[in-house]
Amino acid sequence: MQEQGSENIVRNYVHKLQFQGRDALLSARYGFNARNMWVFWKGIVQAWLVWIFFVYAGFLAAGDSLVDRFSAAVLFPIPDSLFLANVPSIILLTIGTILAIFIFMLTSLKVSKLTFEQIRGDQFYSESDAVRFCRGNWKSVVVTPGIIILGLVLGVVALLLIGLVTKIPSIGPVIAGLLALPVWVLGLFMVLTFVILILSYFLVPVITATTKGDTFECLFEVFSVITSQPVSIFKSWFLGTFIRVIALLVFSIFAWSSVSIVSSVLYRTSGIEGFGDSMESGFSKIAPEVVPFYSSIFNPLSSTERTGSSFGGFAGLILSLSGVAVLIFLWAFWLSSSTAQWTITYLGARYKRDKEDLLLRAELEEYREFRKVYKNPQGDK
Repeated sequence: MQEQGSENIVRNYVHKLQFQGRDALLSARYGFNARNMWVFWKGIVQAWLVWIFFVYAGFLAAGDSLVDRFSAAVLFPIPDSLFLANVPSIILLTIGTILAIFIFMLTSLKVSKLTFEQIRGDQFYSESDAVRFCRGNWKSVVVTPGIIILGLVLGVVALLLIGLVTKIPSIGPVIAGLLALPVWVLGLFMVLTFVILILSYFLVPVITATTKGDTFECLFEVFSVITSQPVSIFKSWFLGTFIRVIALLVFSIFAWSSVSIVSSVLYRTSGIEGFGDSMESGFSKIAPEVVPFYSSIFNPLSSTERTGSSFGGFAGLILSLSGVAVLIFLWAFWLSSSTAQWTITYLGARYKRDKEDLLLRAELEEYREFRKVYKNPQGDK
């Protein structure tokens, strides 16, 4: 039976989703949000700094000179053969990578919650609200991929045991032959689980943000929605990625135009040249092992035109870091729009599977809480 007053929510509740694949075309619009991009900008920097710390700690454990390594790699060190031959270094690299992934997933959780509320029409849901939500729901985001990885590990162990059984004289090959079909099925399940593991890094934060689900619900949902709605997910991914690529190109053109205009005006008014080149080559200066020297942040495959730049020393460093900050904003838009895309994708897939509007469910839950508080302001039952 419908709650009294809830029919008004249904009648007055308006959102732009049709729960179809073309909803993904809205991902660029929802992703191009200053608040969401700022959250991801900070998340990228945090993950980057954490990863750098553990990689340099790995170089130190491998007996490398940090001064020489920093002068060569600056803020983006790449592990070499000496690094990868050292077990403590590999452990430190693994820890840093896992922590960076967790930071990315928790940032995705916050942005997905912000996007979910934005789709509902709540433009006043703040970053601090999203942070509080993240603190109360982070466990499912962290634990769910871990359980999937554990399942893959158990599958590998099962295959290893079967391999050992095969070595038993005479009877071993017979047992292997009898287990051929079950092992084939196990292999299929492991392939599917691996695909789900990859997609879980995008879907689990979205599932948590839209359902407030615990680990069990997230685990069930990520398997269920992928296996029951693969065509819907692919269609949404294709359309969303298409529009996001176009939006990123447009955003990059605007960003490049801004740098070019400022550089031109500064040169014509003060005679100081190299402003634009110093900004555009910023990432190549802090990551010389990753990109060609003086590569442009707007086109990594090309090189900026080097002139007699008047910016050197500390001023040149500030301009380089400013250019990197612009580049991170471009990345932040891509990740913000990606999170919006996966949020819209999951809402559509959930509706097609269960005919359940999670946006409306959130409205009804808030309405019940409001009625509870309104009927009894003291909170007594």
